[in-house]
Amino acid sequence: MDKYLREREELRCLYNAPKYRRMKYCAITIIVIVIILLLSMTIWIDKIPSNFMLIMRGCAGLGATLFVVIVGILSYRVNKQNISNRKK
Repeated sequence: MDKYLREREELRCLYNAPKYRRMKYCAITIIVIVIILLLSMTIWIDKIPSNFMLIMRGCAGLGATLFVVIVGILSYRVNKQNISNRKK
């Protein structure tokens, strides 16, 4: 159990390193914008023109895809560094 907690703390420290923290905040910002877009489409569904609704849906989808890519890159980099630290 102690080994698990130590590994978990090492990963937490890596995710909070300055270069990875920027990526984490960027991903969080993107997903918040996507959620706001989706909620605004839900709330004002009758008042928004259909062309603008399609543009908003496209932007929400693009943002969600960008979020997944950034989180994937972040996870890859952190785990790569974690594995290289273990080998040393």
